Amino acid sequence: MPRENRKLKPRARPVKRRSKLWPTLLGVAIVAAGFGTLMVRLEVTQEGYRLSALREERRDLEARNRRLKLEVAELSAHERLRAIAAKDGLGPPPAGHVVVVR
Repeated sequence: MPRENRKLKPRARPVKRRSKLWPTLLGVAIVAAGFGTLMVRLEVTQEGYRLSALREERRDLEARNRRLKLEVAELSAHERLRAIAAKDGLGPPPAGHVVVVR
């Protein structure tokens, strides 16, 4: 066969390997974004629990404050103090024994 009639085989071109850098960086970025999102959600959840505990503590303290104010009002009632004074033999001071200091 003459050379002209032969089909020329196309030369094999060297295949360029695709860089694995970009897909790797993209994967790392996606994982980092996912991890960051997870950490933010975890922090928000923890702060929610903390806020809930603080609200409950505040309710308890307000209730205790109301009870203590009621107790103070009961203990300092004039009728109660007069009854205790009378039981202990105390009364108003005699005339002339009160000195006003200014």
